[in-house]
Amino acid sequence: MNAHKVLIVDDSSLARLMLRQIFGQHFPAWQIIEARNGAEALEQVRQEHPQLALLDYNMPDTNGLDLALELLQLEPDLPIHLVTANIQDVTRQRAEAAGIGFVCKPICRDSLAPLLAGISP
Repeated sequence: MNAHKVLIVDDSSLARLMLRQIFGQHFPAWQIIEARNGAEALEQVRQEHPQLALLDYNMPDTNGLDLALELLQLEPDLPIHLVTANIQDVTRQRAEAAGIGFVCKPICRDSLAPLLAGISP
């Protein structure tokens, strides 16, 4: 059986490291793949077909919501969560309408707890 894969997309190497460490501690059997921007994320989804995506909202080449909508065109059933420090109500409403979840920054075990609780190991 193939390992589950999570895609972590963030232009900050520190943010990717934090997500990788926390996620890896809770789900050591999952393969963690990373992307620094939207273009890399699209390529990773095409190649790796992850079972979960965690996207930074603010990136140089795109925003997390636009990227999430593009990823859903490639993988309509892909669970996606935006990782953000703040988000406007209109953006939250658009994301929720598309089935996209949220994880609040700063990244820590507590902010990831609701997401982690909903994932089967």
